[in-house]
Amino acid sequence: MISHLTPEEWKLSWEDKVVEDTRENMRLYQQSSCYWGHFTNDRDFTICHHKEFEVKSMSLGLYFNGHLEADEKGSRITGRFGRKLSLNLFLAMGAVLCLVALFGAAVKSDLEVALVSLVLFAILFLCYRSKPKKGQQRILQQLEQISFDEAFHNRRRMKEPKRKRTMREKAQVPSFEAGADDA
Repeated sequence: MISHLTPEEWKLSWEDKVVEDTRENMRLYQQSSCYWGHFTNDRDFTICHHKEFEVKSMSLGLYFNGHLEADEKGSRITGRFGRKLSLNLFLAMGAVLCLVALFGAAVKSDLEVALVSLVLFAILFLCYRSKPKKGQQRILQQLEQISFDEAFHNRRRMKEPKRKRTMREKAQVPSFEAGADDA
């Protein structure tokens, strides 16, 4: 996706539309449906749709892991969809247990257990491979709202006002480096 906003403007739009994923904000977004996310560094980010009363650590929702870079037209957003690592581990462990049960049933010639474990393995594999289109569209629409918001075009981050020095700081004499000439 290519946005007309510069990376700095894009981040301002992000801060306006996405709840920062922090411990302090956890209670705020726990009881509402919203988009939460965070920047891992100045260019890489993660965004997810949070449903009302959904526990973040047990979320089955999709994540978009993206990268923001400057472009001659503004900024370019690239990335891919994925799931939480814990969910992928759960699905993988379930699949391994199904394969073990399938192998054990084949050794004992137990057709019923083999059939049940094969069906469960197929279900787990389909869950691992599927990425719901509705969830993808929801996140992409939010990224479009962030990327094409005219309110943030040609807008800069307000500089923090210069902090006044206290009397104690004004009274301190700067220390000289060792080895300087005492002239």
